[in-house]
Amino acid sequence: MELDWIQIFVISVLLSLILLYELSSTFKYYAKMILYYTLVSIYSVIVCILSLPRPRDPTNLRFASWLLSNTNSLFGIRAEVRGLHHLDYNKPCVVVANHQSSIDLFSMFSFGVWPKRCVPIGKKELLFTGTFGACLYLCGIIFIDRLNPDKARNTLERTAKYMEDNNLKVWIFPEGTRNHETGLLPFKKGAFHLAINAQVPIIPIVFSSYSEFYSKREKRFGTGKFTITVLPPIPTEGKTSDEVTEIAEMVRKQMLTTYNETSMQRLESNGLN
Repeated sequence: MELDWIQIFVISVLLSLILLYELSSTFKYYAKMILYYTLVSIYSVIVCILSLPRPRDPTNLRFASWLLSNTNSLFGIRAEVRGLHHLDYNKPCVVVANHQSSIDLFSMFSFGVWPKRCVPIGKKELLFTGTFGACLYLCGIIFIDRLNPDKARNTLERTAKYMEDNNLKVWIFPEGTRNHETGLLPFKKGAFHLAINAQVPIIPIVFSSYSEFYSKREKRFGTGKFTITVLPPIPTEGKTSDEVTEIAEMVRKQMLTTYNETSMQRLESNGLN
């Protein structure tokens, strides 16, 4: 008899959780975020193990790309990718992208977008995030001290030579932090100083709004589709540091125009406008 009550209790709890998931968007949001971070932690351990034979090698990121690209369907996230041929560039360059959420990992490493021989630049605080930080370290992520301008500048100067010596692309979020609202935050200049110092092209990547399926403010995480647009490379050869602000503003304008256009197209395709 006691076992029957235990079974009834377990079944009742499971049914309650299923009902909450279906009826409460807030519960669904937290459930999916917990699942997301749990999977990222598990994947980090797997990538750490696979990266041990070649520590600090950026090609280790292919393991993360494979794992995440096989997970986006679990969350019901799909993407239309435009201009992917612009990433068929076999020389060093600086890739800049807008930053909307921690789930940008799907955008970066799924849908065939992650460039070959590419390494991100991230804030040094990420190094101290347990297995995730260890995974980033073993994959060769370049850490930057955002609170110390002199150290940050020195890191970017070393990165310019590192790119050339190792034929690497560098991925940077020029907004500097996540933007949970619409549009783009003002751009920081580091990515553009790096591109000009290294005399390499800038390749902008624009993720349209996730509003169809995700909103941190509204605690909403459903299923849906967004658009990834790779814009043509912007040359910096012959440019000087005096032109950094001009180039940064030009790139931001191009990216914001693309963001607005693709986000509006997504709304119109769903009849939400």
